[in-house]
Amino acid sequence: MNYKSNMQIQKARQFCQEVKKLAQNYNLPFFVVTDGASAVSNNGCPAIKNARDNHILWEKENGYDPYEDWSKDC
Repeated sequence: MNYKSNMQIQKARQFCQEVKKLAQNYNLPFFVVTDGASAVSNNGCPAIKNARDNHILWEKENGYDPYEDWSKDC
């Protein structure tokens, strides 16, 4: 697991929150992943589902909790 500072994680989470707001403005589904955070909102898009499903597998293989909801802390 890579070491990330609290500041890096906070910036990654802020970025994901900004992507979420942008997607809401356009009423679009999305999946975004960056070093330290990810976010998804999907209404049935198979490409987004596939990307998120693969990300879940990667997180499990690398010791992360794919179901952590850090957005409740923001």
